[in-house]
Amino acid sequence: MEFRLGLRSGLVMVVLALTLSGERVEAQNRAGCKNVHYDLAFILDTSSSVGKENFEKIRQWVANLVESFDVGADKTRVAVVRYSDRPTLEFNLGRYKSLGEVQRAAGNIRYIGGNTMTGDAISYTTQNVFVERNGARARAKGIQRVAILVTDGRSQDYVLEPSKEAAASGIRVFAVGIGEALKVELEEIAAEPKNAHVFHVADFNAIDKLRGRLRRRLCENVLCPNMKVQADRFKPNSMSYGLEQVPGFDLMEYFNVRDILGTRDDEGQSSYVRLGTMPIVQKTEDVFPQGLPDEYAFVTTFKFRKSSRREDWYLWQVFDKYGIPQVSIRLDGENKAVEYNAVGLTMDAVRAVFKSEEVDDLFDRSWHKIALSVEAKSVSLYLDCKHIQTLAIGDREDIDIQGKTVIGKRLYDSVPIDFDLQRMMIYCDSKHAELETCCDLPTGPCPKKVVTEPPPVQIPTPTPTAVEQIRGPEANCSCPPGEEGPAGEPGVPGTKGEQGNIGLPGTMGPIGARGLKGEIGKVISVKGDRGEKHPVAMVIPAHATTAYK
Repeated sequence: MEFRLGLRSGLVMVVLALTLSGERVEAQNRAGCKNVHYDLAFILDTSSSVGKENFEKIRQWVANLVESFDVGADKTRVAVVRYSDRPTLEFNLGRYKSLGEVQRAAGNIRYIGGNTMTGDAISYTTQNVFVERNGARARAKGIQRVAILVTDGRSQDYVLEPSKEAAASGIRVFAVGIGEALKVELEEIAAEPKNAHVFHVADFNAIDKLRGRLRRRLCENVLCPNMKVQADRFKPNSMSYGLEQVPGFDLMEYFNVRDILGTRDDEGQSSYVRLGTMPIVQKTEDVFPQGLPDEYAFVTTFKFRKSSRREDWYLWQVFDKYGIPQVSIRLDGENKAVEYNAVGLTMDAVRAVFKSEEVDDLFDRSWHKIALSVEAKSVSLYLDCKHIQTLAIGDREDIDIQGKTVIGKRLYDSVPIDFDLQRMMIYCDSKHAELETCCDLPTGPCPKKVVTEPPPVQIPTPTPTAVEQIRGPEANCSCPPGEEGPAGEPGVPGTKGEQGNIGLPGTMGPIGARGLKGEIGKVISVKGDRGEKHPVAMVIPAHATTAYK
């Protein structure tokens, strides 16, 4: 294991060195929420507890976040409210018409100092920002209204009633807390569901790490495309039952895995592909152009082959432009474990390892389904549609889309792994991990259609007419069979089969003829310095050479 880790670290360092020396390191470039148009207001705490230095970080954070949007009069409009003792409109929704103008204005937001009157700031925003006289568009146009409130401490007035007023006005409020901001108060401010609209970091230095997560929440209606699903995909008693499309990513489509080697033998077994001859790699920005959602479900149906079930490999992995893993699902054949890994928001890595007797069953050579439900604070494993375990995890960082995404590579040298793959997809709803059926498994619980041969249809013999009876039967003329055609071309050679098991030991052969009797050899010795004798060789008779060989 130490050798593997050392080799892996060496490969990472080589890739890093080559990248830094041979290419210009570019800033991460995301496609952003270019198809989402908002009336967007920032409500920024400028109280004394923030401080000028930290408020500069907030100004830069605002300028960076708006890059995710296509800013314009008929696209996303941006406003800023700053508050301490009282709220002030820094600029309204109708003032600036381009991204550059908004970013320059964000850099000039004034810092005041004073008390923290958050409730008053929320009411002011509802009554003075999201109104048509200050650039907001009429609600009838369907433009979403979003407010992002950033604060570092407890409010000195009440926030619950102003927040209810904002929600009643159709404003979706995100609450971003820094340092000593109270979670209970942030939840009173934020829209429903609370876990999707409340964010918190320990200090101002970490606020930029929230940008990716917040951006994904704002972009969630364009983050995931719709993908087709089969009619029997979800459980009959679920809200998703009968849906033909759901938001997500069909990875086999994105990776152009189309060479079907298996066939549908019955109602419970879909076609599959046999992997292992070449790497299955794709640019991450071509698969997840907006990144991964905060919560999702990873689902795959596959089968180990003889050479892979004891390997240590990544079933699926995303790594950045330096080759550093961002998120991965690892199958440890040696220790019989399933492991989820991701980059942590406040730590180097977030990890959840599933290891049990039930997980051991995965590592045979039968078809199995793995489903992982990745949520904000936990990861749950479902194996063959049965819940195995739920493990707690820390906050995760968003992925770098400038790297690569790979299916089926060995842990320590990236060699493609031999396995059979039927399906691999990511749902943008983490609940779909537990809603999946196992109808795509040959031994799944879904009923199979049994086709029986119908009984023969009795065709009555027609009674001849009176004219036919008088005329009598006519000769039965039929054409003779034609000549036999030429033989067809030879078929395409089949795929090479797997190596068979070691055969039984063979029977013992006959006893060989007895060899010639040898002669006793003579030992040649030499005298030492003190007269003692030392044997140095044995003289073997010539006729006994064959026997000694």
